Amino acid sequence: MEFKIDIKIFLMAIIFLIVNQIDMYILFMLFAIIHECFHLLTGIILGYKVKSIRIMALGISIAFKEREEEYNTKIKKSNFNNLKKIIILIMGPVSNILIAFLFLFLDMAEVVYINVLIAIFNLLPIYPLDGGQILNRVLRIVYGNFEAYKITNSINNIIMSIITALASIGILYTKNLAIIFIIIFMWYLIIKENRKYKEISKYFKYFHKLDKKSNYNI
Repeated sequence: MEFKIDIKIFLMAIIFLIVNQIDMYILFMLFAIIHECFHLLTGIILGYKVKSIRIMALGISIAFKEREEEYNTKIKKSNFNNLKKIIILIMGPVSNILIAFLFLFLDMAEVVYINVLIAIFNLLPIYPLDGGQILNRVLRIVYGNFEAYKITNSINNIIMSIITALASIGILYTKNLAIIFIIIFMWYLIIKENRKYKEISKYFKYFHKLDKKSNYNI
């Protein structure tokens, strides 16, 4: 199992310390860990083994190993694998919603706010957030892997552009500078995914050409 700590977590902590919101950042990371524990527990229950754990600036990322007996060209097995991954992904935000309801009755508004924020943030249809991955898995079932990547990548850029515009308005009203750094970090993720998509596109186009040649020769 691979374990990594992204040094940007320390940069983000310093930024929140400067804007006097370090307590919010600590709470955010605490409930983000609980969020990932639900992913982890669900994945283990469904029979997956952990491939890697990464502590990132805005949470933790857990990757599971693909099970060889399920990942193949047979559509039914591939779709079943995607459905199980959707269940794993959705359990993270579900955990935060449950925690928010619990603390709502305990009249702890700050904890409720943080958990609602984490749930909404993770359900955004932006890859690699939970919402983006869920969208990608649903699209894989409907359209296949390459089309899923293509549509997800387009949605990533559109949604992120809308969020940036809304965040700009929010900054004007709230004067919360931490929002700027969160948006910058999210664009960093989007740019990484755009580069990955370009590489995947080359890969699929290459094998599509080979498949055409093979059919022609037959």
